[in-house]
Parts: sequence; structure tokens; C-alpha cells
Amino acid sequence: MSNHQQVLKGLAELAVLSALDEGPRYGLDILDRLRNEAGLDVAEGSIYPILHRLERAGTIAAEWRLDADGVRPRKYYELTKAGRSELKTSVESWQRISRGLNNFVGRKKKP
Repeated sequence: MSNHQQVLKGLAELAVLSALDEGPRYGLDILDRLRNEAGLDVAEGSIYPILHRLERAGTIAAEWRLDADGVRPRKYYELTKAGRSELKTSVESWQRISRGLNNFVGRKKKP
């Protein structure tokens, strides 16, 4: 896996945790939010491995529920207590790193 792919994987996991901070969601709903709101080009085939990895790590939990019209079951994911803690730590790290990197790459070079 390339460094670029590794970075995107980490960002996608952070974005998934952030999407679940507002409450339980099902996979395709999370995917739509990552694409439309976060601007991440996550493939449909990638969202479920991310969700399963986060579930195995104990940062999210899943349960089957019927959708709004009560016809189709969907697997809903939500943050665990450990997930909320991980999200807080990850957001703080991301903000610190992105601020530093933005300052670094935006610096003016001396002639």
C-alpha cells in the first residue's frame, strides 16, 4: 500500500468516526457523507472494510435495525465510549498536524 493510500485510509477512519459522532448511521449513509460533505473519494467497496476494522478495534458497535419504513433491515453503526475517546484524540492530532503542515508548506521562501 502506498503512503498516499495509507494517509487516505487513516483520514477515512477519522471521517467515519466523525460522521458517527452525530448518532447511528448505516454504511451507505456514512459513505454519502464522506463523499459529499468531507470530499473524500471513498469507493463503495472500501467503506465496509473500514467499518469492520473499526468494529474489531472496539471504536464502533453495530446492530441490525429496520429502516424508516420498517421493511428493509440495515446494519447501523454507532460510536462506543472508546470510539468517542479515539475521535477526540484523533481530531486533536489531526488539527495539530494539519496546522503545522499548512504553516510549513505555506511559508515564504527567502531569496
